[in-house]
Amino acid sequence: MAEAAGVSDRDRLEHDIFSERYLIRRPVLQALQSAPGRAPVFLIDELDRTDEAFEAFLLEVLSDFQVTIPEFGTVKAAEPPIVIVTSNRTREVHDALKRRCLYHWVDYPKAADELA
Repeated sequence: MAEAAGVSDRDRLEHDIFSERYLIRRPVLQALQSAPGRAPVFLIDELDRTDEAFEAFLLEVLSDFQVTIPEFGTVKAAEPPIVIVTSNRTREVHDALKRRCLYHWVDYPKAADELA
């Protein structure tokens, strides 16, 4: 296909394929690339339902305020994000992730408060 398009240099072809043109901007990347002066806000709901790969990804975002995309490079946030994480405690979240968070337990409301 590349030869048919007239591109025979493998390095140039890889550079063209792994360029910003073909990068799909999902919510995390969109937020990291938000306008300077405006801190992006991440709401990560039910973190305990994610897998370890996502936790490792999130750890990079919380530690360095950046994401590394293989064959593309690193995208760093212009402003440190504000991150809100929720969990239903169906499984333990990794300690390294917990160390970067402020923990607040929200108890169930009293029945009288719910009925009021």
